[in-house]
Amino acid sequence: MDLLKLWVTGYLLNPLVLTGLGVMIVFLVVRRWLQFRGHAKRREEQIAALAPLVQRLGGKLLGLGEAAMWTGELCKPFWNEFSIAFRSKRQFDLSMDFQRGHWHVRVTEASIRYDSPGFGVRFLQEHRVEIATARLAPLRVTRPDKYGIHGQPLSPNRLEENRKLIGNHAPETVKQAGAEWVPVPLAPPMDQEFSAYGSDPAAAARELNFDALHWLIDQAESLPTWARQMTLTFESGFIYLVVHDHVYPDDLMTVVDTICGLLDRMPGARPRHPAATL
Repeated sequence: MDLLKLWVTGYLLNPLVLTGLGVMIVFLVVRRWLQFRGHAKRREEQIAALAPLVQRLGGKLLGLGEAAMWTGELCKPFWNEFSIAFRSKRQFDLSMDFQRGHWHVRVTEASIRYDSPGFGVRFLQEHRVEIATARLAPLRVTRPDKYGIHGQPLSPNRLEENRKLIGNHAPETVKQAGAEWVPVPLAPPMDQEFSAYGSDPAAAARELNFDALHWLIDQAESLPTWARQMTLTFESGFIYLVVHDHVYPDDLMTVVDTICGLLDRMPGARPRHPAATL
């Protein structure tokens, strides 16, 4: 006990130690405030950058407190992020609502915060492009990347593994219905270019016809690099694309128009208002 008392009075209550602790606490508090403020400022800048585009489209821009995803309950943002104690709740930072032709489109950016004792806080962003359509059986389609990180063609086994990735996580509606989530038999030569899974493979194969998939191939060169192997999911009357990054105004409409063009070529896809009863 005497040693403990001596340590407390001789060390912890030392003016230099107390001053050092005070400086450290102030530093941590100020750094955390600056990180929160930095995120809020970046959100304001993002909204300002998107406002002219939304205005040209005749749409509406929603900020924090109003923004939301149509498919947020079907596929929660950051579903593949580790669920740890220091992670914040998902937050919808902004949403853009507009029409492209007859198609109703919503683009929503979300963020999530991680708290680290040593590094303060950090934020991750994700955005989702959603388009309302007539209900189709749950379906997911992607064009797998045939090349590795050094630009070399992947081996047949590795390419097949990449093609099966979208089959590893069935949509929530498929799980709830207890339905099968199986490969879709695409007609040659598209079966070598695309991979698809669905709960009704025959219907999905009809929707993913040659014209629809060839449209995606034709648009590939005009798409930003990250979108050339985009994965599209059809579920509960929506088609959506998940992107693990900010919304970039210069890239967005090329991606939206490519998805709308795909829908125009799918026989079962029809525009609908997102609030309409399915």
